[in-house]
Amino acid sequence: MSAALLFGAQAASGQPASAPPLGVSLPQFGVLGGAAVTGSTGAGTVVNGDVGSSPTPAISNFLGSTPPGPSRTDPTHSVHYTNDAVVQQAILDARAAWVDMGNQGALASAQALGPELSGQVLTSGIFNFASAANLASPGGVVTGTLTLNGPGIFIFNVGSSLTANVGSIVTGTANPCNVYWRMGGDGSATLNGVNFWGTVIADQSVTVSSATTLTGRAVGIIGAVTMPGAGGNTIGGCSSLPGGPPGPGGSAGGSTLDSVGMAILLGLLALAGVFAVNRFTL
Repeated sequence: MSAALLFGAQAASGQPASAPPLGVSLPQFGVLGGAAVTGSTGAGTVVNGDVGSSPTPAISNFLGSTPPGPSRTDPTHSVHYTNDAVVQQAILDARAAWVDMGNQGALASAQALGPELSGQVLTSGIFNFASAANLASPGGVVTGTLTLNGPGIFIFNVGSSLTANVGSIVTGTANPCNVYWRMGGDGSATLNGVNFWGTVIADQSVTVSSATTLTGRAVGIIGAVTMPGAGGNTIGGCSSLPGGPPGPGGSAGGSTLDSVGMAILLGLLALAGVFAVNRFTL
């Protein structure tokens, strides 16, 4: 009985969210669609990360596409105009991350939230929505603000669709690259706000409107990722180059020395130098 009570108490306390696996290809993408990717006209869209679509490689309104458009990526990343192996793997990686987030939503530690995110102040964890999630009520006078504070991983499992309304923002002390959004079966995301955070993975489509900054990724596994309107928006900031260093909170393909490791290395080099000098003087 004591053991049962002990294990029961541990299960009830739950566990913090863990970052979903992004695989080998998804980390380098800022925008990834299943059916298509359509960039903005006018001022265009800056994507800090690769752009791709699989299995339908329909990419338009990007430099190099037919017809060409004003949307563009930063110079270190690529637009994949064909259904190449990298894009195919990225879609598989996105689906695996989507499934993982759903599994974490079934944990005892997951918290249920109501549909309205405006005014919420949250620390890291797993958050479930029975159906839709909304940031700023449609037609509301007050601009919606979602505040995410502290370290750790934030996972939001939205039963259907996510809408960030015009003028809404996400702010706080959290790392935007530690924030993940999952739209359930047939679910889509529409981001119209000034500023939004996180890797957004929808079963269907993602829309990022003009003048919106999405610090993260926009992924529509089955549907399209669309950037309608006159542009002036930015997507990305969490993508990494293959085999290179990560973005903020991203996944690295290589390894780097942290400050502690560098201090140890310098200390060893100094000792080696002293040993060499002593040996030479002897």
